[in-house]
Amino acid sequence: MDFSGGFRIARIRGIAIVVHWSWAFIFVTIAWNFAEGVLPRVAPEWDASLRWAVGAAASFVFFLSVLLHELSHAFVALHYQMRVPSITLFIFGGLSAIEGEMRNAREEFGVAIAGPTMSVVLGAVLVGAGYLAPGAAGDVLADLGVVNLILGVFNLLPGFPLDGGRVFRSLVWARTQDLQRSTALAARVGGIIGWVMIAIGAAVVFRGNLSGLWYMFIGFFLKNAADNARDALTIERAVTGVSVAEVMRPAPEAVDAGTTLQRLVEDHVLDRGERATFVQRDGHAAGIVTTTDLARVPRERHASTTVAEIMVPTERVVTAAPETPLSEALRLLIERDVHQLPVVDAGRLVGLLTRGDIFRHIETRRRLARPRTHP
Repeated sequence: MDFSGGFRIARIRGIAIVVHWSWAFIFVTIAWNFAEGVLPRVAPEWDASLRWAVGAAASFVFFLSVLLHELSHAFVALHYQMRVPSITLFIFGGLSAIEGEMRNAREEFGVAIAGPTMSVVLGAVLVGAGYLAPGAAGDVLADLGVVNLILGVFNLLPGFPLDGGRVFRSLVWARTQDLQRSTALAARVGGIIGWVMIAIGAAVVFRGNLSGLWYMFIGFFLKNAADNARDALTIERAVTGVSVAEVMRPAPEAVDAGTTLQRLVEDHVLDRGERATFVQRDGHAAGIVTTTDLARVPRERHASTTVAEIMVPTERVVTAAPETPLSEALRLLIERDVHQLPVVDAGRLVGLLTRGDIFRHIETRRRLARPRTHP
């Protein structure tokens, strides 16, 4: 799911709280459930406007419950000195953007268990308050408590991407001391849970109840998230222990800093199809010129303009060294949103690493690791 379609509503301890547009569906659904389902039964004397006002308030309380669930994850992560740039609330609940990997199974367990624990505690408190509160207010509070209890218990199912999947991974990790194996197992269980949810939903729909579509929707989400976790594990295995030098291609021919843009276009862009050309001065890497840089200069000035005048200097170019871990290079490519990394050693351009080079390496490793099915 694309989380770019949201808006920030607050910042708590440096964490941006973002609401995705899909959360509107949940807000309206819960408000409608109380206004047209619960309250007509427990408070038949209330008119529609009052029922919808209380339903909206109940939906807002649920919003706060999910937010507290995610903040519990985030605050434990902050305790372990991890960065949490944002929390996004969306149709399936919430997502805490915790940067970096857990350093050990204890941290994984602590961060993962915090959210369901908060939901269960909130659920118990709301159910208790519901029994104490009079009339319809008590019913609303009790129902919200039950929803939180269900949320907490559901999240404890032992498969990715649920919190229970991370709890399960932490326990396997503590026992085996193998994070990759633990991740693979948790992702596999998550995929199974997704298929079970899809099957349950299909059975409910077959019996004439369209609410089963929601179970199927959740099941597809869980299955896809589990598949993504397995894909990420495949990438991690392929790049672990590999250096940039093992994957990079030879350094492309660089141009002298005094080369005109016209010659660059004729010899490198048109003839060789290069989208980026490296510039050298006195045998050392000086910068890089891309087709985007060229497009900013009018054609009539190409013959009189040198690459040195428009190049991005080396100190401003994201580069890698031959000994840089491939995992770190991949992170740089993604975070800086660039498609190639010049490989520089002692100020000299020695190679070029592109996203395509990394993907081909990953695919090769994946095919070689696949079990043989014939002699």
